[in-house]
Amino acid sequence: MKKVILAGAALALCAQTMHAQISIAPEAGIHLSNLSVDNTTNPFDLNLKNKVGLRAGVNVNFQLGSGLFLQPGLFYTMRGARFTLIDFGGASDKLSFKFNYLELPVNLGYQYNFGKAGALFATAGPYVAFGLSAKTTETVSGMGNPQSVTENLKFGDDVNRLDFGLNFGLGYKIPVGVYVRAQYNLGLSNVNAAGDGTIKHKGFAFTLGYEFNLKHKAKAKSDK
Repeated sequence: MKKVILAGAALALCAQTMHAQISIAPEAGIHLSNLSVDNTTNPFDLNLKNKVGLRAGVNVNFQLGSGLFLQPGLFYTMRGARFTLIDFGGASDKLSFKFNYLELPVNLGYQYNFGKAGALFATAGPYVAFGLSAKTTETVSGMGNPQSVTENLKFGDDVNRLDFGLNFGLGYKIPVGVYVRAQYNLGLSNVNAAGDGTIKHKGFAFTLGYEFNLKHKAKAKSDK
């Protein structure tokens, strides 16, 4: 709840800085997600592996001066993890967790410009994510054709719909506005609603984006 309040305060700050230089930055890439599980009764928790998913959305940048900027955004993010129950003698039993979220990050960033060589930037801040769907898929192979069974998880009973945590990013931008970013997200809330352990999200995102300035476009129209 404290993170939600912090995110709301950051958005209020956005409203107070509308006079500042504003830019829009659509961004998309891959998300290598995993789960942090605190449940010593389940030996398979130690074998969790990353799951590849999509991360796509848009940021709004408010320039605060001296290289500082405020960056709220809205993203669709795929998360989860996978692990192998059995893999022996040509037979396997694999299970994957799939979560889809609508994420609201609010980052504070700093950019250092190198002129024609581009710029480096770093971002950090909280995020709040709203669960859109959650499911597990078990795939058994080794006896004929592989068989898969998918089960939808219920928000409130199996998993908690709301997630929050922190994002830490580092990126490089060329003068025309194209940039790449590597980001680590650390979940702080327990998304397990079943009460038999603590499960938190974590993962790395690698994205490509393009930033364009709104004020420059508005000025160009007025000049005509």
